[in-house]
Amino acid sequence: MDVQLTHPYQAGLEQVLGAFFSEDHILERNAILGARNVRVAELERDDSTAKVVVERQMTSSSEVSGFLSHFHREWNEVRQEEHWFRKSDGEWHCEFRVHVNGVPAKIKGMMRLEGTAEACTNHVTLSVRCDVPLLGKKIAAFLRDDSHAKIEREYETIQQLL
Repeated sequence: MDVQLTHPYQAGLEQVLGAFFSEDHILERNAILGARNVRVAELERDDSTAKVVVERQMTSSSEVSGFLSHFHREWNEVRQEEHWFRKSDGEWHCEFRVHVNGVPAKIKGMMRLEGTAEACTNHVTLSVRCDVPLLGKKIAAFLRDDSHAKIEREYETIQQLL
């Protein structure tokens, strides 16, 4: 199950990348979003690549129905890994994976951040897959909707902090 989002920023490409790759910004953003026990496990950047790994505990954006509560708890351990690389002077790409501890699903995606010194746009594609018999599509649909809501809240928070 896929989600595609477009997030325009009224800030330049380097300013947005600077926020994406700043430990202080990551911690502040997660605090505003209500995550707890946030840890930037890895943060590396050079002129053409970057890697960001964030571990945190998060709640669901909506109530978890009965059958999903076996997999999804009130607070879930989440690890997000992002691998960024420069495509050109005005474009960076990212492949990411999100692992929710104890949830039998695969969450992965891509981002394409493109722009100029004045403004940029982040194109996000998210894919959720769960192969659990009988419940897999319901679990994937819940995670897709939950992830979509969280991505939108994170985008709003990033805009406020820029």
